[in-house]
Amino acid sequence: MRRTRQRRAVLQTFGAAAIALAGRWSAAQGAVPDEEALQVIEDLGRLREQSRRERLPVLLFFTTPGCPFCLEVRRNYLAPRVKQGRTAGVIVREVDITSRRTVAGHDGRPVSESELAVRFNVRVAPVVVLVNGDLMPLADPLVGIDRSGFYEGFLSAAIETARAKVATQ
Repeated sequence: MRRTRQRRAVLQTFGAAAIALAGRWSAAQGAVPDEEALQVIEDLGRLREQSRRERLPVLLFFTTPGCPFCLEVRRNYLAPRVKQGRTAGVIVREVDITSRRTVAGHDGRPVSESELAVRFNVRVAPVVVLVNGDLMPLADPLVGIDRSGFYEGFLSAAIETARAKVATQ
């Protein structure tokens, strides 16, 4: 009888731990809360027009589904900028490097998100690439995430470099 209670207590403990881990895993794999969602890339022609009209660089955020590092960059660095609106000084679009979903290219022909990743030589995620409306790079890409606490500084410097280049174009 005592042994049965001990087993039940152990199983309950492990069961609770398993449920907690499953919840964390599914949160990392699942949908992004609305306040952290970024606009996905849709139409490169319209993106070019917006970039030229607003004289702003485009930040392409290359991700993969369920990537915890992508979630961290989205949640802590990019979503807050998007919430700022125009004061963020950059147009942000998310690109899933594994997706075959097509978007309208500059010439109107469809191009998949994964083809865009190949175009920018993106093989891992997260990667931030700053470009002009013609998708020409304006700053060095940010690959991965910095664990020393300087990511915001690197991101801000890259955005400022891109903004300065767009202003002179």
